[in-house]
Amino acid sequence: MEEQFLTVDEVAARLRVSRWSVGRYIKSGALKATKAAGPNGAVRIPLSSYVAYIEAHTVTAEERTR
Repeated sequence: MEEQFLTVDEVAARLRVSRWSVGRYIKSGALKATKAAGPNGAVRIPLSSYVAYIEAHTVTAEERTR
């Protein structure tokens, strides 16, 4: 199955943060991203990277009560 990709704006909307925050997450390595060739290459985030980010930053009810 082929990897699906999200735009920076799509990830920002899903995380309810600004596109600038998504850029910081990418720069810090928290989110993986690829950039298309050329001077105006679009940045795309693999869906698998987005899912991994969500899993790493989700707090369960059990963890909250500790």
